[in-house]
Amino acid sequence: MDTRPLTERERAVLDTLLATNFDGAAELRRQAADVQVTGGCGCGCPSIDFRAGRGMIVRVDAVVHGGHDSLFLYTFADPEHGELLGGIEYAAVGDERRTELPPPDRLTITPARR
Repeated sequence: MDTRPLTERERAVLDTLLATNFDGAAELRRQAADVQVTGGCGCGCPSIDFRAGRGMIVRVDAVVHGGHDSLFLYTFADPEHGELLGGIEYAAVGDERRTELPPPDRLTITPARR
């Protein structure tokens, strides 16, 4: 997949996830200003990747109102550049297939426990 800009919904969800206060959030907000989608999940779900890396660090968790689906924002630790935005992973529960991230107002967001 070639890189592409975030859709309006993806941008809104990313901005909402990053509005949560946690250590390092300010730097991740700066990175988010020009982040691009570099890939996604092969199953067709709305998960998106911003870059590849090792050692995924979950920074923010979110539960979708009205169901059991959830998503999380993750980063990677890079020895040369510090913490880098990795992507948004969507976890669906049940048989209904999602192809787009939910609207931000349907999310209950909490910083991940580290």
